[in-house]
Amino acid sequence: MINIYLDIDGVLRGTASPLSDRIEFLEYILLNFKDTSYWLTTHCRLSKYNHCEAALKTAFPAELANLACRIIKPTDWETLKTEAIDFDHDFVWFDDNLFESERQVLKANYVEEDFFWMNPRDPDMAKKALEKLKNLSK
Repeated sequence: MINIYLDIDGVLRGTASPLSDRIEFLEYILLNFKDTSYWLTTHCRLSKYNHCEAALKTAFPAELANLACRIIKPTDWETLKTEAIDFDHDFVWFDDNLFESERQVLKANYVEEDFFWMNPRDPDMAKKALEKLKNLSK
């Protein structure tokens, strides 16, 4: 099974993609990757911070935000988000920002192509991300 790593800002909220597309993307993850989806966001880190639900409630219906936070697992990282990635499993990381130091970690592990850049200005981005997930499921 493929691990899904998911940012919030610029991916699920603060993006030009319509809410209906973002809901469809998130619901697809919750349905098809419920055992292998992880938050990889500044809203959840260091084992003690998990503010994902509060962040999601500003962009999604409260019930969906609550469900997502019950299903998607928190990650533990301090400096680079790549600290939380399990490189022993296939994955896709959805994020709108990749630091050069994180890119170097991906490159060193030969998994640069597993980063899926989410352009927050592209109104079709959530649809493109959903298509990526559907292609993984085939």
